[in-house]
Amino acid sequence: MNIMKKSIVILMIFTFLMSLNIISKAENEIEENIPDINGDIDNNDDINASLDDILSNNGIPSEFNSVIEKSDSDGNYFNISKNSITLDQEFSGDVFIMCADKVTIDSYVSGNVFICANEVEITKNAEITSSMFCIAKDMKINGGIDLNAYCIAGNFNLGENSYISKNLYLSAQNISLDGLIETNAMISGDSIEFKENCIIQGNLNYSAPKEIEIPENTVGGIVSFSNNTINVNIQDVAKQRVKQIVFNIISYVVFGIIVFLILNALKSKLIKNASDFRSNIGKYILFGLLGLIITPILNVILFFIPFVSRFAFVVLGIYILVLILASITTIITLSKICADKFKDKIKINDIIRTIIFITLFCIAYKLLKLIPIFGALLTLITVIFGIGIAIKNILPTKEQNQ
Repeated sequence: MNIMKKSIVILMIFTFLMSLNIISKAENEIEENIPDINGDIDNNDDINASLDDILSNNGIPSEFNSVIEKSDSDGNYFNISKNSITLDQEFSGDVFIMCADKVTIDSYVSGNVFICANEVEITKNAEITSSMFCIAKDMKINGGIDLNAYCIAGNFNLGENSYISKNLYLSAQNISLDGLIETNAMISGDSIEFKENCIIQGNLNYSAPKEIEIPENTVGGIVSFSNNTINVNIQDVAKQRVKQIVFNIISYVVFGIIVFLILNALKSKLIKNASDFRSNIGKYILFGLLGLIITPILNVILFFIPFVSRFAFVVLGIYILVLILASITTIITLSKICADKFKDKIKINDIIRTIIFITLFCIAYKLLKLIPIFGALLTLITVIFGIGIAIKNILPTKEQNQ
């Protein structure tokens, strides 16, 4: 039983938060659509950050005026610099480098290499006994890598005397391969060139805008191609969006008509008192705001009061139902007012005339909701009025008291 009570409390608190979300939604959409006052973006600028920007001097903290170097007891080497870096001595551990300029490795590294730089060159004298992980604008490999190479680059060049003993995982804009890859190559690029001396002894899996003519005997295993061009048919997307909007509108119109017919069959006060809308606007707003916020709080309190905790379930159910019907309640009320106003000009059955206006108001409501900011505000207003109308028609009138 305690578990059930805890679950119900959580449900009521969640319902309360959902009701507050109706108010916060408008505020959130307003904040999201407010432009950044800290700076303007020129429409002619490239919005996508380039590798140049990431690796510019501004990307290195200002206190690093030259080079920060450090080696630990395990032989690992760390270097952060604005200036170019050249490694021409042997290292017995892993190498970690971040550089705003060029990094040149011209030595033996007995470990992994991690580099983020503007330009990277692995010379013919260099050998990396483990794997290499690299991000650079321009990258040239003329030496050896004894395990795998994981690279992201703007321009990538695997030289004639180079080798990668295991796999190459590469994504670059322009790729030129002229070395030895002893196992598999998984590459993606806009421009890929396989030169005469390029040998891939395993499988080649490449992604490009179109298939490439690969020289004979270049790949010893299976060649797999995939198109990396994303083709988005804007017309199909627009048609799908229009279909979704039309479906939502039709569904809402049907929902509104069903609710109206039920209320009319029950001879609801909401239908009878629709003509009093203008004179009770203030009360509708007051009751709507109070009902939207106070009801869930009161419901939680009732749950913890002995002998009335079961009544909290009833209140919770009514509150959820009112939230669901709030907007359509406002639309039905306005439709009934218009139907009564035009009864002399549109001389048809009163129910049919009201249904016509419900259809028009539902279509207008759904279309207006698509407008940023305004749509959220419109939802908030209709919910407040809907709750206010429901509460006002539940309360006894002076005539009933007499």
